[in-house]
Amino acid sequence: MLLIAVLATILAFIQNLIMFAAGMKESAIRSAPLFFTWIFLLEIALIWVAFFCVRRIVRQKREVVLAGCMMLILGAVEFALPASFFTTFLSLAERKYLLQRIQEVGTSIEPLSSDDGGTRFALTYTLKFPKTRPYLTYPANVGPEDNQVFGYYFHKMHPEYDDEKYVYEAGKPYSFTVVFDTQGKTFDYSKEKANIDICDSKDYFMACRIIRIGLGGVPAAMATPAPPGKLEPDVPADNLADLTEKSIRLAGLAISERYKSGQPLALSYEITNAGKSEIPIPGDNFAYVIRVEYKWEAVSESAKKTKVVPGTYHLGNAISAGIAQFVRIRKSSLAPGESVTIHDEARPFEPLAPGEYKLHVFVFSYYATYPDKPEQDLVQAFSVEP
Repeated sequence: MLLIAVLATILAFIQNLIMFAAGMKESAIRSAPLFFTWIFLLEIALIWVAFFCVRRIVRQKREVVLAGCMMLILGAVEFALPASFFTTFLSLAERKYLLQRIQEVGTSIEPLSSDDGGTRFALTYTLKFPKTRPYLTYPANVGPEDNQVFGYYFHKMHPEYDDEKYVYEAGKPYSFTVVFDTQGKTFDYSKEKANIDICDSKDYFMACRIIRIGLGGVPAAMATPAPPGKLEPDVPADNLADLTEKSIRLAGLAISERYKSGQPLALSYEITNAGKSEIPIPGDNFAYVIRVEYKWEAVSESAKKTKVVPGTYHLGNAISAGIAQFVRIRKSSLAPGESVTIHDEARPFEPLAPGEYKLHVFVFSYYATYPDKPEQDLVQAFSVEP
């Protein structure tokens, strides 16, 4: 009988592991220990009360009766716990099995032109999902950790896939395109595979699977070079994402020629539609379309004495000085040639030392295949006085 009670105690501890782990996060269990442990403590108390009661009262088949009591207690707690180890483990196993049933039903490789001296190609793979529900798919990577290249989704054809709540239908084929640029790195494509990471959620207990897709067809595809300047697959002429990326530009950057050290850099510029089609602005907010970053660059030797906070983001020799906020500007669309004037301030993290500088205003498009590569760089010289 004692062995049954001890075993039930061990199972109770395992059953509550999820609650203990949640309490350990940011040491929350220290400030509210009963919140995370009261069910466990009650469960342990019930187990040992049952043990002593059965031992004292029951005369026949004590082991069977005690085992039944233990199962009843453990089963009741399984329903009472917000998150049980056993329930979570079974759910995770089921979801991993579901991910294993995702089928790869086709791949193709398209050669592209690289502007970084590497091998650039688009890998398109088609998947079928076993159950209708949302799935989170991430761009593939190629190569070992010390020689890895990450691909970027070409999502101009299916921007809806970026929505984490998008529901994929069971049995229906879905095609994803990832653009790779090796940037001079070399791979043995007969051995290397593209690693596709697919998860079922973003929560603490998410299940994931890596699908490995062969790249043996890359050398044959690259034997026919892409036209110069073709950096991504073709899209229809009326593709809205492509039009938006190529049309939204900045113009008319204006700043003062001189500033005092420690003074914010007041500036103005225009967001303009340089294309020939009207461009809608999702949510009436430019922040859903572009990201505008301000950066300073030291030119003179005295300016290079400016302290740079460790970890501050650089782009070339330009150092971060803030990001534009568009919360006060509401605009549903931009007609061809239409502009919106922005007045803002760049704020370097440390006072700029006296000297000569350049202010960079970079614009990044959220519709670009490489979202961290600027579409435009406006530059204006200025000086800082003591």
